[in-house]
Amino acid sequence: MSAFFTDNTLSLALREKTKSIHDRTDHKIMSMGIFSSLDGYRIFLLSQYVFLRDMTNIYENEILRNLLPDLKARNRFPWVEADMRDLGLTAPMAHRGNVIPLNPSVAVGWLYVAEGSKLGANILSKMAMALGLTESFGARHLAPAPEGRGLSWKMFKAAIDNAELDRAMCVAAAEEAFARFSSCIDQMVALSSGRDFSFRRNERASL
Repeated sequence: MSAFFTDNTLSLALREKTKSIHDRTDHKIMSMGIFSSLDGYRIFLLSQYVFLRDMTNIYENEILRNLLPDLKARNRFPWVEADMRDLGLTAPMAHRGNVIPLNPSVAVGWLYVAEGSKLGANILSKMAMALGLTESFGARHLAPAPEGRGLSWKMFKAAIDNAELDRAMCVAAAEEAFARFSSCIDQMVALSSGRDFSFRRNERASL
């Protein structure tokens, strides 16, 4: 195994090894103008639904809770569902991704992506507010954890850095998770072509 994996923490290895695909995913979201209209935001929200739906078993796994005692509370899927109800969206008829093996190392790789995205949600939340959405209507899943985004992330990193996990498997799983979210966006864009989604600008929500 390379010195990279043996000399650094897992969270650092994940950050460095997934930087390229992470940057590509961020660029994709921004370049599509998804947060420029409510229609675009709906596509993002539906993408979050499909992505987090496939991770539900991870957040509910008893073994993983030994690693992260607050794991169940970190699951944003119920808030995504609430946001969808706020905006009158129904669950998309999208196929599930491959069932994620409940191997701790694989699960942590997926969790790294889901939990890390909460930091970027600080910016996305402000962009959602410009559309008339709030942390209590339509953008609940973008709200910070009660203890704050920074502390929540530090607690997560400390937990995985102190766990005995296969780093190569964690990195591979994180890359797979980034790719899966990107494909979720593509799926929802394709589905939206048959709906009244036009990426209109300067549209705001009616609260």
